[in-house]
Amino acid sequence: MSGEKPSPGRRLKRISVALQEDQYIGLEEVAEDMGVTLADAAREAINSYLLTEHWGQTVGKLAEAEIAKGLTNEEVLERVLAKFPHAQTSRESVAWYRSKMRKENPNVPTDREARVRRES
Repeated sequence: MSGEKPSPGRRLKRISVALQEDQYIGLEEVAEDMGVTLADAAREAINSYLLTEHWGQTVGKLAEAEIAKGLTNEEVLERVLAKFPHAQTSRESVAWYRSKMRKENPNVPTDREARVRRES
């Protein structure tokens, strides 16, 4: 976010959160370093967590598990989006996971190989 305003089409939901003093001080420091309000710093912290820790690791683990089962990129994408409807996962994301897996293990099927197996 880094000081950006949410796009007009995105609705904001209001929440109230109680923070421990050290958390509040840390959030103030982040806001000051970024040159943004406390609310913007809190949104940035939440986005960072969701993208790296929650969705990033969880979506990635699910995608890799489905690829390992021999599913096609399209099938993997469908399963990921069914479980995480708000994830911004794309065909390209799934292809990236497959490529990463193939570098570590060349026996992981390509998308084409997975599609041929499905058709036979």
